[in-house]
Amino acid sequence: MSDNRIEGAGDKVAGSVKEGLGKLTGDAKLQAEGVAQKAGGSVQNAAGRVQDRAASEPQGGIDHDRVEGSGKKFGGSVKEGLGNLTGDEKLKAEGHADKAAGGLQNAFGGAKDAVRDAFRK
Repeated sequence: MSDNRIEGAGDKVAGSVKEGLGKLTGDAKLQAEGVAQKAGGSVQNAAGRVQDRAASEPQGGIDHDRVEGSGKKFGGSVKEGLGNLTGDEKLKAEGHADKAAGGLQNAFGGAKDAVRDAFRK
């Protein structure tokens, strides 16, 4: 089992706790952070499942940078949306930066896949 699956599951649990504490105390920001952390954990867990599956394929599957980049991009979208929702400009900016970094990492992984595939033929 990949580290992403384990860390993702942990983030989902921690996010649920934060969300619950935010609801309990009336802290909308903490609640939103919990929702974002849960979503990020779900994405990271899903990326870990894809990595595990790709590693078990005879050809090596999809490059891990593509998977991680897609996860970062999605997580950045969640952060950016929550920043818009709560009016938190810092969270919004972090989300925007994460989306950009995820897009670049995904593109890098795609290039590595293309090179690897070209040498297999």
